[in-house]
Amino acid sequence: MRKTPARGTSKQDASQYLASERVLPVLSACRLKVYFGSGALWLAVSQSEAKLLQNYAIGNSEGGPATAVKTSLTLGPSQQGSLQQSELTSVRLSPEEGIFLAHAVENIQFFANTGPCSLESLWHSFVHGNEGFVHSYVAYHHFRSKGWIPRSGLQYGTDLVLYKQHPSLVHSTLCILIMPVIFSKEDAEQSTTSNPGLLVDGQYGNLSWHDVEGINRLCVRVGKRLMLLYVQPQCADLDLTTPACLDNFAVAEHMVERWVPEATINLM
Repeated sequence: MRKTPARGTSKQDASQYLASERVLPVLSACRLKVYFGSGALWLAVSQSEAKLLQNYAIGNSEGGPATAVKTSLTLGPSQQGSLQQSELTSVRLSPEEGIFLAHAVENIQFFANTGPCSLESLWHSFVHGNEGFVHSYVAYHHFRSKGWIPRSGLQYGTDLVLYKQHPSLVHSTLCILIMPVIFSKEDAEQSTTSNPGLLVDGQYGNLSWHDVEGINRLCVRVGKRLMLLYVQPQCADLDLTTPACLDNFAVAEHMVERWVPEATINLM
């Protein structure tokens, strides 16, 4: 297997990133305001706050000064006090990052075009905008809570990639395919997603084992390992329109390894 070199060049590189337990209290004191618009979450923050978010490996600086000013005006009086609008930085959060940040940071407020919105209404909007959001968030929360840093795995044909440390220091080591578990064939037929999921025995679902093998070969070539994460609700009539449903999901991790007959022929 081709080895992928690490990005970090010295201990000094890693020392600039504070531990999560030191970052979160500071972020809580910032009293962040988040605007929900165009299917994403936006913040207009000072450079120091943007650095804290980067330190925590959440969000991306996107949109430029114009987006920062527009977001700031939408949110009303700036939480930065006398800070000039030209000094604001625009940070974009994914829906999964926004919900996780709301659980991790105190004193965070969400706003929409109509004014302040609750975490429950935000969740409701995400669920209705993306049928697969709940399973995606369960996977994100699962890995983030275990100390991994999840990012989009789109460039590798997977749902997520996982980093052991800050993405600026190391390459990702795992690619994740999220496998929603459903209860019956009727559930699969009623699903409108391109990948409605699988039964526990794997008889249904548009993702075949040929697809999995193709993705696994790609992962091997780029020095990563592939994991299937099965996300299963604990009851068939679970209400997914509220964050309370998160307490009723179970996940199972399964590593995918390529079988090389020549390497095991003597063991058979």
